[in-house]
Amino acid sequence: MYMLKQIRFTRILLILLFSFINAQSLEELNDLRKAYEDKERANQASEVINQGIKGEEDKNSTPVKLLIQSREILEYYQERMKVVQKDLNNLNRLLIRTDSIPPLEYFGYKYFTIRDSIQFIDNTNIDSKYILGYGDEVIISTWGQAEQSVRLNLERDGTIFVKNVGLLYLGGKTQEQAKSYLKDRFSKVYSTLNSDPPLTFLEFSIGEVKDININVSGHVPFPGNYVVNPSISIFNLLVLSGGISKTGTLRNIKIQRNGSFIDSLDIYPMITGTGISKFIKLLDNDIVVVSSRGDVVALTGQVLIPGYFEIKKNESIDNLLKFAGGINRNGKEQALISRIEAPNQFIIKSKFSNTILINGDSLIIPQRSIKSKYISSTVNNKPVFKIPWFDNLTFEIILKILDVEESDLKHVELVRLSDKEKVKKIVDINFSENTNYVFLPNDHISFHLKNNSLESKFIIVKGEVKNPGTYSLINYKESLNSILLRAGGLLKTSQINNVIIKRDSMSFGSKTGELILSPGDTVIARPFFGVVKINGEVHNPGNIAWNNKNNAKDYISFAGGLTANGDKKHIVLITPYGEATKITFRSNAKVLPGSSIFVSEKPLTDQKMSPDRFQQISTLISSIVTIAILARTQ
Repeated sequence: MYMLKQIRFTRILLILLFSFINAQSLEELNDLRKAYEDKERANQASEVINQGIKGEEDKNSTPVKLLIQSREILEYYQERMKVVQKDLNNLNRLLIRTDSIPPLEYFGYKYFTIRDSIQFIDNTNIDSKYILGYGDEVIISTWGQAEQSVRLNLERDGTIFVKNVGLLYLGGKTQEQAKSYLKDRFSKVYSTLNSDPPLTFLEFSIGEVKDININVSGHVPFPGNYVVNPSISIFNLLVLSGGISKTGTLRNIKIQRNGSFIDSLDIYPMITGTGISKFIKLLDNDIVVVSSRGDVVALTGQVLIPGYFEIKKNESIDNLLKFAGGINRNGKEQALISRIEAPNQFIIKSKFSNTILINGDSLIIPQRSIKSKYISSTVNNKPVFKIPWFDNLTFEIILKILDVEESDLKHVELVRLSDKEKVKKIVDINFSENTNYVFLPNDHISFHLKNNSLESKFIIVKGEVKNPGTYSLINYKESLNSILLRAGGLLKTSQINNVIIKRDSMSFGSKTGELILSPGDTVIARPFFGVVKINGEVHNPGNIAWNNKNNAKDYISFAGGLTANGDKKHIVLITPYGEATKITFRSNAKVLPGSSIFVSEKPLTDQKMSPDRFQQISTLISSIVTIAILARTQ
C-alpha cells in the first residue's frame, strides 16, 4: 500500500514538472538559472567581504568613516615620485665617484622626440614656382567697367570653365604664367583690360591647394604614405613619421622622383644651428628615403656635446667639432685620434681642417692642466668656500667676502705652499696690524671666531651652463647674471628667459638677470623650449611650435579657438620665467618660447547652457546631496 502511494506521488510530480517545462521557454529557464547563479555569487562575495572586515576590526574601536579624495591619491604618487627621483640622484652621485664612463649617445636623434606636440599649419604661403594641378582652387576677379569674381577648382585635365570666357587650361602653369594666360583670354571678351589707360582690371590668386602624397621609407618608426600640404618641409615630414631610427642616416636623406634620386639632405646643420639647411620642394608621389646610418666617429673629452657622430666623406676634425659645439674652456687646442688597426695620431689645432676622419675613429680632446687660482678658507675648522684669486687680494677684502667682522675674530692662521720645499708651512702674520697683506694663489686661511657660528652662503647652479656646480656668493648683493657668468655662461641651448630660481617652495625667474640671489638658492638653466603651451577653454589644448612672428591670438587660433565657455576677458600669458600677465584676445604681446597661455572659463552666469547641461548639473547636485545624506547616516 505504501509503495503504491509512493509511485502515485512520483507520477503526479513528474506530470507537474513536465507541465512547468512546457509552460516555460528554454530562454526563460536560462534567464532564471542565470539570475539564481548571480544571486549566489553576490551572496558569497558579500559574505567574504563581511568576514574580512570583521577580521580587521578593532574590538575596542568605534566605527569610522574612511573617505579617500582624488587629491590625496595625487599627493601619494607625488611623494612616490620624489622617492624615485632621490634614488636616481643618489645613483648619479655614485656614478660620478666610479671609474666608469657614462655611455655615449648617438647625436641628433633626440630632436625627433616631440612628434605628438607639434602642430603643422595647412595652407601656408606657397612660392611663386608652385605648379597648378588637379584639385587646386583658383580665384579670378575683374573690376572696373566689367566686374566678375569666380572661385573654381581645377579638373583632372587641369581645366576650369568661366562663363562668357570659356574653357581655360591652367594645369602645369605657375602663378605668373596663369595670370598672363588669363589676361590674354579675358581681354578677348573684355577689351578694356588692354585699353590705354585700362578701364578693367584682373586679379588672379591661388586659394586652397590640393594635398599631395609623399611616401616615407627606410629607417623611420612609422614608414608609409602621408597626405600633406605641398609646402611642408622634409624635416617636418620626418617628425610626422616618428623621426629617424638610430639605425638611419641623418646626413644623407634622399628624395626619389620618377624612379631616380634627384637630391639629398644633410640635417646636421639645421639641428646644430651651424648652417642653413637647404629647402627641397616636394611634389606629389615623391619618396623620402632614409637609408642606413653612415660612418661613425666617437667624440669624447673636453667638447660641449660628446657622442657618436655620423660623418660624411672627407669630413675634417674642424667640421665635427663645429657640430659638437666646439672645445670648451678646459680643453686643449689639440686632438688625439685612436684608430683600429692603425697608429694613433696626435693632431695640433692648425691641422684640424686638413685631418680627415674615417669610420671607427675615436677622437679625443684632452683637458689642459689648470693651475689653481683660488684661496681656500675655513671657519672654525669647517670649510667655507674657495675665493677666486686676483691681484692685490687683501685680508680686508676676504673679510668682506666672508661677511665677517674683524671684531669677531679670535685667531687667524695662514698655510702657504713653499716654492722650494713644496711643503705647506704656517706663516705667522698678525692680521690685526697688517690688514693689507697680499695673498698668493693656493693660500689657505683658517678663521677661528669667538661666537663659533658663521652661515655658509652657497648657490647651486644646474642645467644648461658650461660649468654646473656649487658656487659661493662673493657678496650679499650678487646677481643672477654674476653667478651665471662665473658658471661659464649659458649654453646655446638656453637663454635667460629659461632660467628659474628655486627658493624653499617657490620658483621664479628674472627677465634681465639682475635678480639678487639668497644663500641656498638653486639656479636651474632649463633648455630652450621651442613650443608654446595652450591650456584651458580652447578646443585643442596642448603644445604648439613656437614662431617669433606669432602673437597670443595666433596660438589660440592654432589651438582651435575658444570654446563656447572660453572667457576672452580672462586670458593669462605666463612667461618661461614665471611672470604672469593678463592679456586680451587681440593682444599683440610678445610670446616667448616656453611660455604658456591659459584661457579661463566664463562664470556660470555668463554661460549659455543647453538643457542637457542643466540636466547634468542637476544630476550632479542630486548625487552630492545623496552622498552627504549617506555619509551622515554612516
